[in-house]
Amino acid sequence: MMAIPLPDRRRAFTLIELLVVIAIIAILIGLLLPAVQKVREAAARSKCQNNLKQLGLAVHQFHDAYNGFPKAGKLTSELSWHVFILPFIEQNNLYNQFDLSPGSFDGASGTGPNKNVYAQYAIPTFLCPSSNVTTMDMKGPTAGDAPELINGTIAPYTTHYYGVIGPVGTNPATAQAYPFDNAGASAGFGGFSKAGIFMRDTVTPNPNKGPDPGVRITDVTDGTSNTLLIGEMSWVNPVTGTRYRSWVRGCDATPICAGARNVVNAINAPGTGTYMDMAFGSMHPNGANFGMGDGTVRFIDNNIALSIYLSLASYNGGEVASY
Repeated sequence: MMAIPLPDRRRAFTLIELLVVIAIIAILIGLLLPAVQKVREAAARSKCQNNLKQLGLAVHQFHDAYNGFPKAGKLTSELSWHVFILPFIEQNNLYNQFDLSPGSFDGASGTGPNKNVYAQYAIPTFLCPSSNVTTMDMKGPTAGDAPELINGTIAPYTTHYYGVIGPVGTNPATAQAYPFDNAGASAGFGGFSKAGIFMRDTVTPNPNKGPDPGVRITDVTDGTSNTLLIGEMSWVNPVTGTRYRSWVRGCDATPICAGARNVVNAINAPGTGTYMDMAFGSMHPNGANFGMGDGTVRFIDNNIALSIYLSLASYNGGEVASY
């Protein structure tokens, strides 16, 4: 007798079951994504702190070699402190490509013997991985920076780490104004604090090609562990833009020191159009990273009291401030 095959009792998902499964998967992805983003940001923040650590060590090696911290830039060549620490971050070959002669660089017009050097090279140690103000090739944004474009088309590579020129305002310990260089203030550039480790080069033009050291460790009477050295500026100012410049551009007769900033406003404070007073800030949640005078790195919260923030930016103001 021939056996009659039983009907196949296997069945597929119903539409309702399929929709339930898709909904569950979507919920799981929704729960997982923030965790992944937090891990990614934690790694980026750690890398940013490591960059500042390397820069702090490089600045101290510069101090050992030249008996002083670098100035914000050299006025005669218009090159930034970033250029002069290249040998101390394993960039000797790049450093040797620079013409250090007086008048060798005009960052504002994008001319001079060094224009191709600064247009072509990005330094990973100068860039925060959390920042979204750089393009895929890590060049700085060009909006508002047209005069600095090379050949009118090439955007120079930028940096996210700027020397702290010092505080502008009133010293909370003495109730006196911090020392201030008014050069450029009337022209709308902001002027320069004279109370920070990275000073503006204002000396009579020096004919030597090398860097000119400034503040010494022994001058930092407030203590190197309590004094800001390098600050992170890797954010987007929603009002005026952050106004990035080439990492090569230093101090010039405009007068501007492109690789350094005053401490005037709170971290991530928008709306300040004065060039030298653009606020330090980052894309990290709630604050920014800073390198201290002793080479350590600290994350400083947006909500730090302004009096303490100003005190940390001063190297010899006599304030009792720590963070």
